[in-house]
Amino acid sequence: MRIAPLVERPDLAAQVAAWGFAEWGHLNPGQTLAQRVIRIQGKMNVDRVPVAFVALDEDDGIVGTASLIFDDLEGDPRNPWLASVYVPPEQRKKGIASALVRAVEDTARRLGYSRLYLFTSTAPDLYAGLGWRPLERRDYRGEHVQVMDRTL
Repeated sequence: MRIAPLVERPDLAAQVAAWGFAEWGHLNPGQTLAQRVIRIQGKMNVDRVPVAFVALDEDDGIVGTASLIFDDLEGDPRNPWLASVYVPPEQRKKGIASALVRAVEDTARRLGYSRLYLFTSTAPDLYAGLGWRPLERRDYRGEHVQVMDRTL
């Protein structure tokens, strides 16, 4: 497995958008899949935020994604954020999410950030195991989420 910036595999933008739309579309009411594809295409950077990453298997097939973005919780002044970490169910428990998180952390550090934030409703234990610290629980657009941070 290898982690690559999405800009190296723009052909995978539609798959990344589809996963994100299916998993978190309810947090962005009114957003269409086509709009999400455009948003993902805007993350094809390596030298500035936002940056999207893909995890690729030995056959160069996509097995996960994650992003480094500037804002993730509307109205929250903290930044930048680890966001949209997704690994399909059949690929989980293989270290893919951990590798994606590390790639985002490394990129944030390289771009000069000393702290990174995330929110999750499903995987606080994964992030805690990777050194992330819980900051607060809150309701966000009808979902109970854990906000976490990590010093880089």
